[in-house]
Amino acid sequence: MQKFIVFGLLLAATAAAQAQPSEPKSTQAGNILNGSNDVANQLPAPKTASTTVSGILTAAVNALKLHHTGEAQEALEQAETLALDRTVAQSEANMPSNDPLIIDISEARNALGKKDIPGALRDTQAALGLAAGR
Repeated sequence: MQKFIVFGLLLAATAAAQAQPSEPKSTQAGNILNGSNDVANQLPAPKTASTTVSGILTAAVNALKLHHTGEAQEALEQAETLALDRTVAQSEANMPSNDPLIIDISEARNALGKKDIPGALRDTQAALGLAAGR
């Protein structure tokens, strides 16, 4: 009988440990610039069902207007990933993109990393203007 109780307690402890998130969560932007944080936070998902660059950038604009910087950072990262979906020669794979959309998103993320919300909003809106049709 004691074996079953001990086993049950171990099973419950294992389940509780697995339910805990493995990363710190935050609603604030972080770990954007080198050395800003030791650990990247798990950021909240953008409030959008869109899977387009422009839809996700719209979510980033809305989050920035509400000062939801963690949500904005996640949206900018998702939009940048979608926009970087391109074909290049293997010899050019490590070269930064010169696409103005990518540059604007990168500048928005950098501004957010410096806690410059107006600058991040301006750059995100510029990227949104370029994202039409993507």
